[in-house]
Order: sequence, then C-alpha cells, then structure tokens
Amino acid sequence: MILARRRVVGALLAALAVLFAPSIARGGDPYLRWYTIETPHFRVSYHSGLEAPAQRLANLSESIYARLTPALGYAPSARTELLLTDDTDSANGSATAIPYNAVRLFATAPDDMSPLGDYDDWLGELVTHEFTHILHADNISGLPAVVNAILGKTYAPNQAQPRWVLEGLAVAMETAHTGGGRLRSSLWDMYLRADVLEGNLARLDQFSNSARRWPGGNLWYLYGSEFIAWIEDVYGPDTYSAVATDYGANLIAWGINRSIRRVTGRTYVELYEGFRQELARRYEAQAREVRRRGLREGTQLTHRGRIASSPRFAPACARTGAREELFYLRDDGDTPGGIYRLPLDARDRADEASAELVSRSVGSVITFDGCSLVFDSVAPSRRLYYFGDLFRQPSGTIAPRGLDRSRERLTTGRRAAAPDVSRDGRRIVYTTNRAGTTTLRIAELTPEHRIVGERALVPSARHEQAYTPRFSPDGRQVAYSAWTAGGYRDIRIVEVATGRYYELAHDRAIDQQPTFSPDGRTVYFSSDRTGIANVYGFDLESRELRQITNVLNGAYMPEISPDGRTLTYVGYTHRGFDLFSLPLEPARFLAAEPYLDRRPALDATHSHRRWPVRDYSPLQTLRPRAWDYLYGPGTFGPALTVTTRGSDLAGLHAFSASITVEAEQGEPSASLAYSYRRLPFDLDLSVFRSTAPVTSYFVNEERPLVTEHYTGLSSGISYPIPGEFDSQAVSLGYTIAKHDATLPVGPGLDPFAALPREPDRTWVGVVHLGYGYSNASGTANGISAERGFSVAVGTDIGAHELGSESTLTALSARVVGYVPLPWANHHVLSLAASGAVSDGTYARRGRYYTGGFVDTPPFDAYTTTIRQRSFVLRGYAPVAFTGTQYSLLNAEYRFPLLYADRGVSTLPVFLRTVSAAAFADYGGAFDTLDLDDPLASYHLGVGGELWFDLILGYFAGANLRLGYAHGVDDPKAIPGGKFYFIAASPF
Repeated sequence: MILARRRVVGALLAALAVLFAPSIARGGDPYLRWYTIETPHFRVSYHSGLEAPAQRLANLSESIYARLTPALGYAPSARTELLLTDDTDSANGSATAIPYNAVRLFATAPDDMSPLGDYDDWLGELVTHEFTHILHADNISGLPAVVNAILGKTYAPNQAQPRWVLEGLAVAMETAHTGGGRLRSSLWDMYLRADVLEGNLARLDQFSNSARRWPGGNLWYLYGSEFIAWIEDVYGPDTYSAVATDYGANLIAWGINRSIRRVTGRTYVELYEGFRQELARRYEAQAREVRRRGLREGTQLTHRGRIASSPRFAPACARTGAREELFYLRDDGDTPGGIYRLPLDARDRADEASAELVSRSVGSVITFDGCSLVFDSVAPSRRLYYFGDLFRQPSGTIAPRGLDRSRERLTTGRRAAAPDVSRDGRRIVYTTNRAGTTTLRIAELTPEHRIVGERALVPSARHEQAYTPRFSPDGRQVAYSAWTAGGYRDIRIVEVATGRYYELAHDRAIDQQPTFSPDGRTVYFSSDRTGIANVYGFDLESRELRQITNVLNGAYMPEISPDGRTLTYVGYTHRGFDLFSLPLEPARFLAAEPYLDRRPALDATHSHRRWPVRDYSPLQTLRPRAWDYLYGPGTFGPALTVTTRGSDLAGLHAFSASITVEAEQGEPSASLAYSYRRLPFDLDLSVFRSTAPVTSYFVNEERPLVTEHYTGLSSGISYPIPGEFDSQAVSLGYTIAKHDATLPVGPGLDPFAALPREPDRTWVGVVHLGYGYSNASGTANGISAERGFSVAVGTDIGAHELGSESTLTALSARVVGYVPLPWANHHVLSLAASGAVSDGTYARRGRYYTGGFVDTPPFDAYTTTIRQRSFVLRGYAPVAFTGTQYSLLNAEYRFPLLYADRGVSTLPVFLRTVSAAAFADYGGAFDTLDLDDPLASYHLGVGGELWFDLILGYFAGANLRLGYAHGVDDPKAIPGGKFYFIAASPF
C-alpha cells in the first residue's frame, strides 16, 4: 500500500508539472480552432482566421483538378488532403503521396524578389504546383501497387526520383495552367541566362543531386523545369504522363533513363545535349538584341555572389570616417549573413576587405532613422511563430551576433517588413502580412524610437500585396510596388496626407523597388518590361519614362547617391547577386520601349460556391496507414519487428507502435508512444515492455540464460524558447518502470554450490529535468557549425517519494564551442567537453562508458538513418572504459579539402565535399577517481580523419569518415593504432 501511494505521488508530480508549465504556444497553437471543408475531390483543413481563403482554396482546387487530371492522365482514387496555415511569412507548400495524399500550403504570398513572384493568382499557382506532385507521385501500378496493398502505402516510385524531375514537372505545369509561373519569370530566365552566357551551365549530375553551387535549392526547379518544358515541346505535352505511368510500375527505383527512353527513344544524357544547344541559341539571340541597343552596365562593387540586397548610402552622421559608405544586406555563403558596412573610395570603388558586419538580419530591407539603422528581420513572436518584425541598431553600435543589447526591437509579432523612415525621422512606412494579404501602413516615430499611431496608408483588397515603400525627400509622398488581381505589379505614388494614389503604369510587367531622386522629381525603379529587369527613371513632371541601365542579366533595387550623380543597383552574375555602380548621365539614357504582353489568355474562372464547414477531426488522417516489417538480428537471435506510425494532417497528434517477436524466445517486446501538440508545450506519453538476455547470474556454478523484463510508462513535456539567432529548450519527464527477472533454479539445485544471487526486482520512478541552449551557426559553404556554442545539462532523480524502491541521482552536461580560424574560410576549431556522474541504490544506475567508434558498416547509415555519435575517445576499443562517472574532452581542427560537387550523370551517388580533421581526445570513465594519481583515469587519443559528404539515392546524405586514431602511451590503447571507416555526425 505504501508503494502504491508513492507511485500515485509520482504520477501527481508529473501531472502538476504539465499543468503549471509556462504558457508558451507552439506550432500546435492552443489558441487556434481547426475546421474542415469537403469537396468531391479534396478535404480542406484550416485554422481560425482563414475562413475566406479556405473557401476560395476549395473552389480553386476543384477547377485545378479538372484541368490537371486530363493533362497528366491520372486521377487519385481518394480525396487529397489540403492543409492551409498562416503561421509563417514565407511563401511555400509541400506535397507527399505517402502514407496518404497530402498537400500543405502557407497562405503567405511570395516576397519582393522571390522566384515565385510572377503569378496571376498565388493560391491557384501554388495548388497547381503541389497537386501536380500528387498526380505524379500517386501514379503507382504493377508490383509497387501490390506491395502497397500488403504493407499499406509505403512506396511511391515516382516520389523517389531526382528532385529536378519532381519539381521540374510541377513548375512546367504551374506555368502551362496559369497566366504566370516560373517559366515566365524574368528572374528565373536571368538565372539560366547568366549560367549559359558565362559558361556555368550545371551538369546533369549536379542538378540530379544536392550540389552546393548557386542558386542552391532553386537548382532543381530551374534546370528541371526548363529541361522538362523543352522535352515536352519536342515530344508532345503527353510525354510526362507516359513517363510517370511507366516509372510508377517499377519496383526498383532510380532507373530514370529507362522510362524516358521508352517514351522518347532517348536517355536524359542524350536529351540534355540537345537542350544545351537550344539554350545557347536562345540566349545568344537575346544577348545580341541587348548589345544592339548599347550596354549600360555598372562597375561591379562586390564580388561575393549569392545574396546582396537593399543598398543604402549612409548619412554623414552614420559613417565611421570621411569616406562615403554603403550599407547593404549580404549572405555570401562564406561569412555570417546580415547588414554590412562597405566603404567607398573617392572614385566610388568599394573596399571589400574593410566591409564590416554591423548587425545580423534575416530580412530584406534596411533604412536609416537619422544616424541609426532600421531594418526588418525574422524573429519569434510572443506565441513563438517566426514572423517578420522591425528592429533598430543605434548609431555607433554593432551587433554582429544579433544578440547584443544594443539592438532594439521595434515591433513584436506584427509581421512587418520593408521599413522606410522619412528624412525628418517623424514617420515610418512598412508593410504587414496577414492571411495572404499585405498592407501598406504608416506610423509615427517618437523621439524614444517607439512606433505609435499605426494606420493603413492604402488599404489592400483581399490577396493584394504591397512591397518596398519609400518616402519622397519632403516626406509628402510614398512610392511603393503593388500586386493586384490578375497579376499586375505596378508602382504607385501615394499622398501621405490623404492616402490618394496613382499608378505610373498598369500592365503585367513586374515594376518594383521604387526610390526617389534627391530632388524628388524622378522615381527610379526596376522593371522587366523588355524581358530583362533594368532600372528605369520616371519624371514626375514630364511623365516621361527613360531606361537607365541596359544589362545582360538584370538590375534591381536602385539607390541614388545623395548628390544625385551615381546609381547603385543590385546586379547579377552566375555566382549570384552583387552591388554595381553606374554614373547617372542623362545623355546615355535610353527611350523606354513599350511593354508587350505575350501572356496567354487563360480561362481562370472557378466556382464561388460556399461549402459547408465542420470541426476538424484528426481521426480521419491519424489512423495507421502502413506497416514496416524488419527481420534481422534481435536480442536472443533472429527477430521480426513490426512497426506502424502516424500523425494527423495538422500535426496535433502523433503515435508510433512497435512489437518485436524473437524466433528463439516467445516473449515479445513492445512499445506504444503518443504525442500531443495542442498545448502550450509538447506532451509525450509512452508505455513499453522489453526483454533482454543476461548471463551474469550463477546457478550450480553455471551461468544460465536469464530473461530480464523492463516494463513501464513514461511521460514528458518539453517546450522551446526560440530567439532570433539562438534557441533554448526545457524538458521535464517522469518514468515509472518495473525491472524483474526469474532465475531458473528448478528442483536440481546443487546443495554444495554457492547460493545463487536473486535477480534484481524493483520499481524505479525517475524524474528527468533537462535544459539546452545553442547559438551555434554556420554558413552555406561550411562543413560544420563555425561559430558560437551550445550547452546541454540534465539530471535524473529516483526517490521513494516518486514511487521508486531504489534511489538514483544522475547529472550530465555537455558544452560544445566553435571558433572560426582567421587564415582561411571554413577552417574551424571545434571543442567539446562532456561528463556525467551517477549515484544511488539502483543496481542498474547510470553506467557510463567511453572509447572509440564501433565497427559498423558505414553504408548502413543510409538505410537505418543511424549515425554514430562523435563524443568518443578514439584510439581505444568502443567500450574500453566504464564507470559511474565519465569526463571527456574533444578537440578537432576541421577544414575543407575539395568542394567536389561530382556525380556520375543521373546515377544516385554524389560526392559534395571532401574535408579533413585533426583531433585529440582526452578522457575516461571510472567509479572512483584516484586522488593520489588523478590523471591515471584519463587517456589520450590523437589522429586524423578524411570526411566524405556523400549522397546516395538522391536524398540520403551522411558524413563518412576514414580515419586513423592512436592511443598515446597507454596500455589499454589498441596496439599500432586503429584505422576505421564509419558514418558519424560531427559535434
């Protein structure tokens, strides 16, 4: 009875911990209600606040279904699940056919410079793209269909193709079935044109896998869409419906050339040669036309590539010296992303070596409030969504880590972006986002730098967008770019006092990023009216439009120097975006050519029916859909493990269940786990029963096989505390379990043998408390984290008051730090210190071990997704040292050797990077430290490794390590050292 009371006390403590945890909302926001709409072919689920977009989505989806199913020659047999959410300021979506057809959509429309930005209806284009994935991946027949009928829907051959096939087809369809799409985007065209004209065309192996090269993840979409569109132009619009049907019947994946050859008679390798020739002809003709009018290209100021944006001339009070300075946003893949200060010399040439990081930022626009920077950046809101907000970096301060107290937050959770401050510092304009609509707003700035009196300067109709507002020099007008229904993207001039506006033009050209000349007479902006983005100037008095630049690639984000004599703009090369400078010489301006709309007149009509709404039911998607069967080595011999798992569409509930049956022992091991995500924290519950063989007991002077059982339940809560550039997490859990075994004594006990020791039989009740913090960060070209540190600490306590018959106290901690080395990019010194100690009466209390890597086949990591941990003592056996406490120091000097980005044509094998690490490990595990000779319990291992960043099967990546380790002057070291080849995750 006493023990039972103790267990009740332990359960109550866990329940109280759940009830009184801090009220922090997560993705499963408890303040949201969820609803569902059913149509003949879709089930649309959404949360409160999205009622109108969800009804529109339901109608759009049915009209898109009617267009796409004939085009792709396939229709799903069941409804497709659609989830619409508004918990991010990013525009995106995703789709999967496993274990059921599901599409997840964000309501937010694309930002100012997004490759997705050329559209006539964002929600329609997004659904067209994602539903193409469903029709493509769900096309399953033949033996794969038989496998799915037995195991549940576990295998979709078309979903296992290279991403360029998947995304390329979806982009081609989004363009063919809307009036926009990336294949009509001048930005998209610029990416490919620069690669062709500058001799940087991607190889088949590069875009078939995950190359590091620019334009990053857009590589699959860019080359895939252009290549597939060309193939369909040559072989007909039904080509890929036939390819999908053929490939969807293949039990063995990755033979993508067989399917395309059956349909076209040629492999992708052969087709790509023809595609290359067509690209060369297309872009050479385009370049000739540009050169015919006379190039007007600026001098390149920066040469880092990838991302450069929002250049702003610094006011005199914000400069660090007498020289002119530009501030701009930079993320070049080699240095931390953020706002950089770039000095200019007397000839307006940039001193890139002296560029200084002023403040971290994940935003798009910077401006000045007097002498201080004001900018937008993504940051967690009070309910922990990552939304856009406004910040201020006071003059004379820097916050290169983004965490310094000098950095001031002006808004929280406002979903604000693109700020501009009037020259007198009294007003600020910016945009806000909600439910797929952005609105132009204006507010007052107090002397204390607070934003007050916000109002909509120009109200937006539903789904309209506002971008990049800029004040006129006198503060009486604001120019901004507006997207309106039908795909119009135009520059508006707004009177601040009245909100009245007029448009400089109204057409399907993308006119963006306006700015005023210093005298306020001219509005400069970027426009792709000729098919290539260039800077134009519109004279507000004469109403004359002139073309300022005439570039081969593109010119964006114009910024005029304070004296009105120099234009700085964001240009493009095959390496990405950089800053360019061009003298403003009116005599060299070109007459603006008229805009010609070559877009097709598509029938984009759809029903406006209002569908019935009901409460969302997670059970419709939560139930088990598929089963995994694994037969292999178990704890007693061969074993069969059956696993199933599932989660509902909205991610509010998840479960997993597993049972293992041993062939040589009848008792199964099983577990059932459940997670709930609709509280202000994550709640996890599990029950489990496991069996294990033990031979440590003596009976009749022998060691019989004893089966131990471990049965119990576990509960836990965890919640994150995210920051802008750091994160924290706290976890609290309670586990109650019974540990027992039966000793096979029987009637034949030898009376002269030593008495057998009774097996451990006890209840153990343990509370776990954990905390973690990290501000570690890296770069796109880095081989690991490169700066910052992380800390993790935990404690486990077992006591009678927690329902435990035995006591247990365990403490653990780990600190990892990264120091970038100054002599070369991506050379890093990585340091780690870890340790733990345990005590108590529980016989199985924390036994820690340390030693080298385990000899496991490295390529198993690609099938099991299990990597070895890197907190090891190399040069020794895997479990060389054990004890109730351990401590370990690891130091690695890491550096890249080769950015290979190499594969073999379209084959599913790709080497991204070869790197190296020199290391030293020092530590040990022991029960009691020898105070007379404390160093005797510690051991040193040194050596080196080659790291291979290898991708197999197009998607699965692992860090393979070929290494040699040597235990230094230690009798327990492996004689002659140890060579190894394993898969591990770097710390």
